Amino acid sequence: MNILVLSPSRKKASDKTENTSGLAELIKNGGHAVENVRFRDFSAVLSLKLRSAAKRFDMIIIEDLVSGESDFRSRFARIIDRAERKAQSVPNTKAKIDFKSYFNPAKSEKSSESREVKTVTYMRKKTHVFTLSAGGKTAYVFTLGGCKAVALSKGADISSLGDLPEKVIELFDENCASYPDGYSLNERTLEVLNFFERHFPRKGDSRKELARKCVMITAVFAFVAAGITFIYNMYVMPMQNAAVQSDIRTVFYQTETDPVTGKKKAKALNWKAIQKQNSDIKGWIRINNTKIDYPIVQCKDDDKNYQFYLHHNHLKYSSGYGAIFIDYRSKQGLNSKNCIIHGHHMDDGSMFANLCNYGMYSGNLSFYKKAPVVRISTPKGGTETYKIFSVFKSNVDPSQGEYFDFYCNNFKSKAQFMNYVYNLRVRSLFNCPVSVNENDKIISLVTCSYEFTNGANTFRTVVVARKCRDKESPSVDVGAASLNKNPVWPQCYYSRYGGVRPTVSTFSEEFKKGKLKWYDGNGKFKGSEELPTSVEATTVPPTQAPTTVKPTVAPKNRTYTVQIISRGSSLVKKTVKAGTTVKIPKIKNYKSGGYKYTFAKWRVKGFGSRKYLSKKYSKVKVNSNVKMVAKFKKTKLKTPAPKPTKPAVKPTKPAPKPTQPPTEPPTEPETEIEETEAEE
Repeated sequence: MNILVLSPSRKKASDKTENTSGLAELIKNGGHAVENVRFRDFSAVLSLKLRSAAKRFDMIIIEDLVSGESDFRSRFARIIDRAERKAQSVPNTKAKIDFKSYFNPAKSEKSSESREVKTVTYMRKKTHVFTLSAGGKTAYVFTLGGCKAVALSKGADISSLGDLPEKVIELFDENCASYPDGYSLNERTLEVLNFFERHFPRKGDSRKELARKCVMITAVFAFVAAGITFIYNMYVMPMQNAAVQSDIRTVFYQTETDPVTGKKKAKALNWKAIQKQNSDIKGWIRINNTKIDYPIVQCKDDDKNYQFYLHHNHLKYSSGYGAIFIDYRSKQGLNSKNCIIHGHHMDDGSMFANLCNYGMYSGNLSFYKKAPVVRISTPKGGTETYKIFSVFKSNVDPSQGEYFDFYCNNFKSKAQFMNYVYNLRVRSLFNCPVSVNENDKIISLVTCSYEFTNGANTFRTVVVARKCRDKESPSVDVGAASLNKNPVWPQCYYSRYGGVRPTVSTFSEEFKKGKLKWYDGNGKFKGSEELPTSVEATTVPPTQAPTTVKPTVAPKNRTYTVQIISRGSSLVKKTVKAGTTVKIPKIKNYKSGGYKYTFAKWRVKGFGSRKYLSKKYSKVKVNSNVKMVAKFKKTKLKTPAPKPTKPAVKPTKPAPKPTQPPTEPPTEPETEIEETEAEE
């Protein structure tokens, strides 16, 4: 008999000097062919592929592995179950689909008979586990893929197990009538179903089977829909957009073949051809060493509520890629003092996604040196070069910190414009060797950025460049560029990485100190330095005198409103400077209408994502507009039982029996109520 003995290893895996186990020697001396294999743990036993080993041996003995019946069941249940499924062939229950019975009208009367479900019956084998006393311990005997197997318990005395193979064979022979070859036979009936009957609900299915099929069908449809969406977004849309952009570039960049050399050379830009496709095309933008090479469009009907080319390409077809378009605030288009141009940040790197190559959490100086300028062509102005002087990150969600309004387009004075430029440069990731003065025009390229948004569309990367002046070299001395060691970030940056946000001054103050090396103007201009906002000013009729607008406070002296409300009335309402600590008044509990109101917590507005504060706070530091409303828990008061009154004694009438005092009303559970807020 060919026997495999699996024995536990007593030495390290690298030590191969271990001799044959004592059990293997005893069985070998009994006249059997024995192969002894060592294992370190149960996972090593599984790695031996017992099912494949069962085909080569007549018996497998696993020595010193299990500690009891529960241990054996938990370790070998799956192995035995898989082995018996491999050892026995199951009748084929797949039926072919008879399409003629479905689509042939002549067989409509016999359709019910033709679809009658057939059944097949077979005897299903199930491995039976026998127990055998071996070496003073219990051994577990079973069939593994047609091969007899024995699992010995730990601590068994192997000196008396020389005749173990014979005992195992005797055990199988004794139980041959009840368990032939170690199997129990159970009759099982299976339905012969075609594809549709197996996977789609049909008459006669149990509730469990109907639920299984419905769940499976839903899962399949969801998977297919997700797959189609993924393929469309990742492959179809990029291919469509690339084809559209390639077509217009072919039309725009006219080329001709040199008859002598046979090489292609560029001709004049074909503005007429592309403006025939869409009259909204106002220019063309290109940045070397990037994918940015697109037409610039502007829709005259855009406003703050809707911008057409946000979701349409330059051919006015609906597209998730949109187009490179001019912001509605830039009424004068590319001739604006600050022309704001938008583009989507697409995952395939198209549109304005390459703007983020200038830097994420810090500046990418090597990329800036490769692409320091922006080139914009117009039908009448030719090709102009714009030199990049600021690349910065900004938030558009107030919860991420103070919002810097970079959508400004109209400037009331040169002082206001230069103060805006100063704010752009202190936020820049680079110290760009590009000068700026009050007579320059600038462009702002804006795209979505995702450094601090967790996928939300609330952060921006902005690249600002100024137009190259007359007779000025279009090149930039990139060797003089450097990283800005301390740019101004939104507050969310410092909340995550720490550090102190630099103090932002004004252009005039820094100019007086002589710190603005990038400024090459004369500095002789008047006007308010108050930063403009992107809100459109109301048009004033000529007959009406213009209203004087009181300037807001400069950022360094910013003030905020603090309001503390309790029981519908304002306890505190005042305006304080940023960073001021405001003391919170003590909130008292009160009783009203048979209820007791206990102060529980504060509902707040102005602390970012925090909506509630505990009542332990006695003061708050103000860095934004703050509104705090006291929240109370109400509990119904227990009403005491009325004392029984003594009846008046009258000699003529007997005293009446005292009435039973009313039962105490049940108390209501504590509930939190919404406090009425006072209007600000």
